Amino acid sequence: MSGTQRKVTVPPSRHEWSPTPLPEQVVLITTVDSGGVPHVAAKSRVAVISYGPPTVVVFGCRAEYRTAANVLATSEFVINVPGEDLVATSWVIGLDPAGTGIERFDRNGLTRIAGLAVKPPRIAECRAHVECRVREARAFGPDLAVFGEVTAVSVDHHLHEQDKALSYLAPFFFLDMSFTAPMGAARPVDEPASGPRHDVTILSTDDIRSLAGFYMRAFDWPVEIESREYVQFAVPGGRGVAVCSFDAFEDYTGSRVPHRMDENLTGIQLYLRTDDLSGAIARVVEAGGRPLSPLAPRKWGDEAAYFADPDGNVIALARRLRNGC
Repeated sequence: MSGTQRKVTVPPSRHEWSPTPLPEQVVLITTVDSGGVPHVAAKSRVAVISYGPPTVVVFGCRAEYRTAANVLATSEFVINVPGEDLVATSWVIGLDPAGTGIERFDRNGLTRIAGLAVKPPRIAECRAHVECRVREARAFGPDLAVFGEVTAVSVDHHLHEQDKALSYLAPFFFLDMSFTAPMGAARPVDEPASGPRHDVTILSTDDIRSLAGFYMRAFDWPVEIESREYVQFAVPGGRGVAVCSFDAFEDYTGSRVPHRMDENLTGIQLYLRTDDLSGAIARVVEAGGRPLSPLAPRKWGDEAAYFADPDGNVIALARRLRNGC
């Protein structure tokens, strides 16, 4: 194979890029109108253009949208950085350009907190906030590029209290049509990229049809690979979950199936995050999941409920607590 890959020319218009070679970080931008009424909109065209001082950022917006009208009227905005738990919320807001005012915050479960230096509010459920005053706004066809000087920055306390702050920030990016992607694992520049990466979690069972059927009913994950001894599901986020027979386990490992911890549970746990927590819980219960621990706030900052699948593997359904802690 040649060392130079064959290249294909695509149109220069962003509307024709699929997938985009320039993924765009999704943010929630808050503004107020001349009467002080707040507004929130999902945007994905944002960048730092000067480290400063002063630090200057830019975001793009359709000129006819309320966000553009507000920044031109009041010259202030806040860039709120959502984590992966707000993917669905951000998408709903992005599809609702006509929605305005306080109602848009309330119906999407977003809590307004006062800005430190500007009138637009911060969003408590987001993990970082960049407050700006407009320095310039420039039209490019139907779009407006808004340049802002950063006046205040605030972040969740977790970003200063744990080693893996970038993992907690959990930014995500708009790719194409209805697709987003997380940042992925952060690593130092001198750390090799060739180390092992998690690919699939495999659950062994004496009844593969029963266990595979449970996960199909509970989560509606598409099947990627299916055979008499092995069924693998595609899980959002790129990692897989599979079930295999005890015969396959013993064939692969050359060992007998180990004894369980007790008659009711194994030592295996699947920790799953979801935006629709109540819906996921209802599906697991309907599919036959056995309740272990009810939905409750957990000390690590999530709310989670625990169930057992038919083989006694533990399933945790969780999402980040809405207070931003």
